[in-house]
Amino acid sequence: MTEGLFRERMNADIERRSYYGKFIFNSHFLIFLTIASGFFLYSLLSLIQTLEPSLWQDIAAALLVSITIIPAYRTLLKRADGVFLLPYEAKFSRYMTSADRYSLTLGLAKPVIGGIVAVLLLTVGHGIVQILSFIAAGIIFYVMNYHIKKAAINSDLSNAGVITMLMALSFISLLLILQHPLWIVPAVIVIYMLMGYAKKRSHSQLDWSTLIDYEEAQLNKYYQNVALFTNVSHIDKQFKRRRYLDPFLWKPKGNAFSKERMYEYLFYRTFARDHDLPMIILRLILLFGIVMVWIGNLYLSVIIVLFGIYIIVLQMSQIYTAQAYLLWPKVWPVDRSFIQKSYITYSHKLVFVIAVIFSLIFLGVHLQYFYLVLLFPLWGYIINRTLSRTVYKKEQELSD
Repeated sequence: MTEGLFRERMNADIERRSYYGKFIFNSHFLIFLTIASGFFLYSLLSLIQTLEPSLWQDIAAALLVSITIIPAYRTLLKRADGVFLLPYEAKFSRYMTSADRYSLTLGLAKPVIGGIVAVLLLTVGHGIVQILSFIAAGIIFYVMNYHIKKAAINSDLSNAGVITMLMALSFISLLLILQHPLWIVPAVIVIYMLMGYAKKRSHSQLDWSTLIDYEEAQLNKYYQNVALFTNVSHIDKQFKRRRYLDPFLWKPKGNAFSKERMYEYLFYRTFARDHDLPMIILRLILLFGIVMVWIGNLYLSVIIVLFGIYIIVLQMSQIYTAQAYLLWPKVWPVDRSFIQKSYITYSHKLVFVIAVIFSLIFLGVHLQYFYLVLLFPLWGYIINRTLSRTVYKKEQELSD
């Protein structure tokens, strides 16, 4: 029964990932991903041809793999399971075994990609025996790290502390193995002893409350990652005050706080207080900026900036939804056109600031092509107008 229950939940989770995947991996993102991956691989292979054997390559490879071999742990438990499945805990081993298989499979993409990059780096100055020992150790550590993490979650051990220790231990072990393959033996013994200690500290019975809380946190974290690319309506959000943004919030006084300008102020305030959006935009700017600096190709840099502005503008539409459909229109009803005009004013200003930041990064890499930065604010204006009209059109179709 429990195995069938997990299979049903696993299929629902796969369906959920497929649903959001079609929005994330749309034609625009696939084109960008293909171009970026091609340039990254080309630049990496070009770099390898110029490298000389050094300890820094070993450090980079070991660090990359040690970060990526901490597997996900997904039990797919629900809040009601702590009540209704409690009598079946003695027969719950098959459910947890199925969860183990699904979790190990779910997290394979990161270590595979990290391992490929690491192996390419290790082709400089290392023989086939060292590389195969490194790969074998990575696979063993991946499985053992999973069981240690699983046991730690069902114990009084600090999850963050355990993950940090596993990363550090994996890094040191992999670095030593690159110096001599026989280091794999004591490294595996140490991690095996750590796994035994974690299992010994684990509760004899399932800590339902902790496991359910952890699963809910992982699901919310997944939704937050998806929210980088598309709207997730049921994500668990809270507003957060960032005092360092307070100086940028103008405060209308008297007649200035009118129906024509009220929502512009509310849009700025919602953006500054939103739990995720400011940090999402910051992470996207940093991510695209790092890729731009790393690759250094003019044409790809232009594509990166244009795509980055497109993704950020796509994210900003949730601010319109947050204000246009919640409490304020009921407290102070105004004509819909005022809300739309306020959003246009707010979003154009914010997009212009983002375009300027991208322009500064672009100038830092391609100063001789300074005139191309004029393209970025223009693109931001056009794409913001286009996507805003799409939001208004959907709103009109849904209205009575």
